[in-house]
Amino acid sequence: MTALERAGTTVHEPVHRFGLEIPPDALGPVLAALAVMRGVPLLTNRRGSACVVEGEIRAARVHELTQQLPGLTRGEGVVESAFERYQPARGEIPTRPRTDHDPPDRKEYVRRVLRMGAGRLAQA
Repeated sequence: MTALERAGTTVHEPVHRFGLEIPPDALGPVLAALAVMRGVPLLTNRRGSACVVEGEIRAARVHELTQQLPGLTRGEGVVESAFERYQPARGEIPTRPRTDHDPPDRKEYVRRVLRMGAGRLAQA
């Protein structure tokens, strides 16, 4: 853990490339929703009677986009997404609870590891 802290590691998150096909009158609300989700529209085109928006969005927000799209487009919107790359996480760093011992609390970590090792020796 000390080596990781000294190395200056950064947290990266997956980014998806998305494509939306929506009615033209839904463009404003869809772009506003993308802004809230910190999605980045890169290209907007007209394709026949539809509007096509291509861009990037954090993978963690793809589900939210797919959930909101029917309401924003009266059920006429279509979304496709695929993994594009990893990028350094922006804003609040995502966390998850530890499922094992906490290495940053060195005393507690060593105590638990030693306790686990003693238990394994007793079973052998």
